[in-house]
Amino acid sequence: MPTGFGWWFKTQYQKNQWEAMEYRGREYQQIIYEKLSDRIVRITFNRPERRNALNDQMYNEFQAGLHRANDDPQVRVVIIRGAGPCFGSGHELSSPKGEESPPVHPSLNPTLVDYFGFERRRCGKQDDAQQYPKILISQVHGYCLGASEEIAAISDIVIADEEATFGVRGFTRLPFGISNWPGYWPAESNKYWGGKLAPEISGRQAEEMGTITKAVKKEDLEAEVLKWANALAQLPLEVIAIYKEWLCGTMDMLGMGTSYRTHYGKHHTLQYVRFRPEEVNLYKEKKDSSLKGFIKKRRASATVEDKGGPQRSG
Repeated sequence: MPTGFGWWFKTQYQKNQWEAMEYRGREYQQIIYEKLSDRIVRITFNRPERRNALNDQMYNEFQAGLHRANDDPQVRVVIIRGAGPCFGSGHELSSPKGEESPPVHPSLNPTLVDYFGFERRRCGKQDDAQQYPKILISQVHGYCLGASEEIAAISDIVIADEEATFGVRGFTRLPFGISNWPGYWPAESNKYWGGKLAPEISGRQAEEMGTITKAVKKEDLEAEVLKWANALAQLPLEVIAIYKEWLCGTMDMLGMGTSYRTHYGKHHTLQYVRFRPEEVNLYKEKKDSSLKGFIKKRRASATVEDKGGPQRSG
């Protein structure tokens, strides 16, 4: 398939899941694709009633939008934003049937290789988008949580409302873009990062810590993003792609690729299960007693006192 500047170019480290997502003839239902000028495209996550929670359908449409922008030889910059009150609330945990890929059922006797492939498809989307050969700018307002923050994090530029809320409790912050990369050791092995990045932080705090590019007042956010987009759109397309190839290649040599692959392995510890009676499993409990039932049972099983173990002090 063509890239934005010829049929032949493909960066060394690019996996291109987005390039496999067809955009021709597609009617977008959960994103808005706009061409603001010859060189600037804007993609808006458009599920405001669900706080732009990401399900497979929305992410597939997002990837199709990236594919379309890449195939446009004029486009240099893609702006990403959310409709309604926030940028995004993370993974959708209760998608209607047909909008989410079902888990691989144990009755099919899947192997670890099967699960690895499933995880590669499901979790590698961010890795692929990070290595997108054009400039990605995330325009963040309101909540930017979990998987939604991962999308902002893999963008080259992140400009946020000062009062925006960034948060990924459970797996810390992942700012992979051009401005910073403290996602892995040693950056998060010390008390500063561990103590500052795990809780939710504001857009202003994120700017002060260097995990986003800039924070501005909410009323100035769109104008600031467009100012950056118009300036960056003047760069030669080949220079953008080659620079991002160099950056992503360097990060891969520093361990980014290995970290992603071990990330898939970590998911296996959570999902490669056989629904044994004594285990608490998200898919089984969600099916049997809803998501709330799973959370209730997980809370009970994870409480030390309930297991007769050592008591907490204080």
